[in-house]
Amino acid sequence: MPRNSTRGRFLSQPRACARINSKLDKKLAAYMAVGAAAGAGIFAAASPAQAEVVYTPANLTLKQGITPLDINNDGVADFRFYRGGYGHGSRLYVLQQDAKNLVFNSATFNAAPLPSGARIGPKGAFKEDEDKAWFMAGWSEGLSGISSRSDGPWKQAQSTYLGLRFSVNGQTHYGWARMTVNAKTGIVATLTGYAYETIPNKPILAGQTSGPVTNTRDLRMNLSIPANPSGTLGVLAAGADTLAIWRREESAAV
Repeated sequence: MPRNSTRGRFLSQPRACARINSKLDKKLAAYMAVGAAAGAGIFAAASPAQAEVVYTPANLTLKQGITPLDINNDGVADFRFYRGGYGHGSRLYVLQQDAKNLVFNSATFNAAPLPSGARIGPKGAFKEDEDKAWFMAGWSEGLSGISSRSDGPWKQAQSTYLGLRFSVNGQTHYGWARMTVNAKTGIVATLTGYAYETIPNKPILAGQTSGPVTNTRDLRMNLSIPANPSGTLGVLAAGADTLAIWRREESAAV
C-alpha cells in the first residue's frame, strides 16, 4: 500500500485541537484544582471527622480515701476525689490537684451539680477555695445510732455532671465528670464517665461525648459539586453543554 494513501495521511497528521471558550476553560481549571485537592486529602472529611471532644466511659465506685481523676488520660492526675470519715459520718470532696485546675462551684464553694447540656467554659463559675477542696455530699449518724442525715448538693445525684477546668501544657481546657451519688446510709459515689474539649479555651456541654462532624453533603455544598456526578471532569465543571462539545470532538476524530 502506498505510504501517501488517504489512510496513511490521516494517521500521520496531528489531530486538531478544538478551542474552548475562556469561561469554560476557567471552570475546567477550577474543577481540576478541586480534584487535586481531593487527592491531597481534603475529601477525607467525607468520613466522620476527628472528634474534638475526647470521652472516656467509666464505672468506678470511689473507695475510702483518695481516687485520682486523669481527665485527659496523660498519666497525670488533674483532680482527686476524697471520700472519708468525718466525726460520726463521712464526707465527699473533690480536691484541687494543680493551682490552675478548678471546679465549677457555687457561692459557698460547694461543687455545683450540673444537668446534662449545661455549658462549661470561660464564663463558668470557677472560683478557687482557700482549702483547695469543694464539698459534694455528707452523711452523719445520730448520737443514738438510730437516726442519720445527709446533706450537700450531691447527696442524691443521678447521672449529674461536675464541671472542670484544667491546664495542659499551660493552656486551659474544659471538661466534665459524670457521677451518681447516694448519701442515704453512708456515701456511695460512682464515676460513670468523663470528657474534655481538646481545643484550648473552647466550652464543652455537660454530657457531650463528641465534637462536630463534617459530612459529604456539607462538603458538596461548600464546593458546589453535584450530589451524583457523571461524565467527565468537564461535565462536572460546566454542565451538559460541555459533554456535547466533547462528543463532537470525538466524532470528528474518528
